Amino acid sequence: MKRNMDWEDMRLFLAVAKAGGLAGAAQKTGVSAATLGRRVSSLERSLNVRLVEREARGYQLTSAGRELVLQLEDMDQVARSICTWRDSGRTRRRIRISAGDWTTRLLMDNVDEFWSPDADWVPEFLADPHNRDVARRQIDIGIRSRRPKQEWLAGRKTGIVRFAVYQAKCVSPEQEVGWLGLIEDEAHFPTGSWIRENHGDEIAITVNKAALALPLVRKGKARMLLPMFVGEAFDDLMRMTDPIDSLQTERWLVMHQDERHEPQVRQAVSALGNFLKQDPYLSPIL
Repeated sequence: MKRNMDWEDMRLFLAVAKAGGLAGAAQKTGVSAATLGRRVSSLERSLNVRLVEREARGYQLTSAGRELVLQLEDMDQVARSICTWRDSGRTRRRIRISAGDWTTRLLMDNVDEFWSPDADWVPEFLADPHNRDVARRQIDIGIRSRRPKQEWLAGRKTGIVRFAVYQAKCVSPEQEVGWLGLIEDEAHFPTGSWIRENHGDEIAITVNKAALALPLVRKGKARMLLPMFVGEAFDDLMRMTDPIDSLQTERWLVMHQDERHEPQVRQAVSALGNFLKQDPYLSPIL
């Protein structure tokens, strides 16, 4: 059975053919003459044909070798075109960033603060309350509420997130305003549990996505438990409580140990970390 052809063997064979021997090809490619000789022999075995005549004055191409060179010239041109395309910047790495709904909105609202179109990486945001698997490379960076425990993950703490209760300033003192409650998956979040345990009998409206319900609160339809980086951003909201200590969480950037030193990942982590350490607010424009 014939071996699979090795494209690197072909590239090096073309270098040998153009240079007329191993010494010249070694100088151009940086690959030793001994290695070049082995790669040419390997290519001959995989193709089951003699490509060169090994003479004292150097390598002479056989007729099969000359035919292969013609084929490889086209491949070499394609390879050069691909290199030009790569170097044009259109192959910048996409960095997949996973976070909860509020934090994803925070990043998108303030994207100019940590990323510019001429950066070496492009952000790809995934609003996802369920932790995507960093270990399996489903994402590049996860924004999480705790330090990673797995030894194959690295983490960088960027601050804390506080929570408080807010309602619209337009609500009059005598007006009775119920609470906005959470159902389905978000009912089991710490915020959903806190509302249910402390104000379950006062819930007036329920939603399965807290991030979609903010307009209801701004219209005075209900009170809502919000991250303070959200609630403090809106002039038409009023904070009704002190920060709730039991709900305070840390904010961590989590990445794979093997990936954190990759230039684009390192740049993205640095940019995001510096931005989040400023404790930024959501944009007040909806």
